[in-house]
Amino acid sequence: MATDRHLTAVPDRDNAETPGGVPTAEALASFLRHLAGRRGRSGRITSPETVRAYTSALPTAFTGIVHLGELASVGRDRLHTNIRGAWGGAAPSTFNAKRAAVASALAYFHDQGWIGDPAAVLHGLDREHQPRPDDTRVRSRERIDRLIADKRRPLEDRTLWAMLYSTAARAEEVLRLNVEDLDRANRRARTIRKGGKADELLYDIRTARMLGQLLGRRTRGPIFLSARIAPDDGTTPVRDVDPASRRRRMTYRTAERHLGAATDGWNLHDLRHSRLTHAGEDGATEADLMNLSGHEDRRTLQRYLKPSKEGTHRRLDGLDAQRGTWTPNADELTARMTSNRDST
Repeated sequence: MATDRHLTAVPDRDNAETPGGVPTAEALASFLRHLAGRRGRSGRITSPETVRAYTSALPTAFTGIVHLGELASVGRDRLHTNIRGAWGGAAPSTFNAKRAAVASALAYFHDQGWIGDPAAVLHGLDREHQPRPDDTRVRSRERIDRLIADKRRPLEDRTLWAMLYSTAARAEEVLRLNVEDLDRANRRARTIRKGGKADELLYDIRTARMLGQLLGRRTRGPIFLSARIAPDDGTTPVRDVDPASRRRRMTYRTAERHLGAATDGWNLHDLRHSRLTHAGEDGATEADLMNLSGHEDRRTLQRYLKPSKEGTHRRLDGLDAQRGTWTPNADELTARMTSNRDST
């Protein structure tokens, strides 16, 4: 994509009037416009969530770096310090995601001829090790059922947990739902998947009943609401506000905090992971699971197809019950009776 479509009148790095090179703010704005219009390998444009995440992370990472030319010297150290200071104490996955956002921006700057080797800029700021997910993320069906049925918890939270589990959707895909997105007669909900693909979530009868209790006569606005009231000053998008109560849409952070407080530290993804594992244990095909979860890569799905210990134990108990108590057949009994006769 041509540079002039993203950034006009960018000073040349060698120009004497701008010895530091391209202004960082202008370069970042150009990259974000490029990102918003870029199509990935799937052919879909970058999702708004990804653009928002990059828009949030990049100004933090590049704080104090006025021109890109500084990345060849002191700006490089400042970039590393900013990244470590902002996300060094976060989970490895978070740190790596923010580092990847910076790496994407640097690669774009290099393609435009604004900086040298982007790998040299990030040298010494390595990705953090991410442990492979383990079986502890698969929560037992019994514990999930008890959690959803626990009336000590708010109906709002329990309905969200039921929907996250039954749909096996990502939390963002459920939290963004509005009442208008529901096809309640067919127990489906229209959403935008990761990567920007429009799709339908499939939910169960229990979730349908709980949605009926939660929504009452509401016909529009966010399904899942926080306790916060949106100010009437235009600062909150209309789509994220319930028109009757003025309550704001529940955020990921709030939903995660509520689930963690109600359990021994579960996170929202545990419900998705558990649902896919349980469905696989029950005999759902790979195509069924991909249809349910929105996965497009079979390799990504494989992590959910490993049965849990509870699932294996339950199946073994079932096999034992089917086998029943062993009894000898007629030939074996004849052989025993003959052996007993000969020995007397």
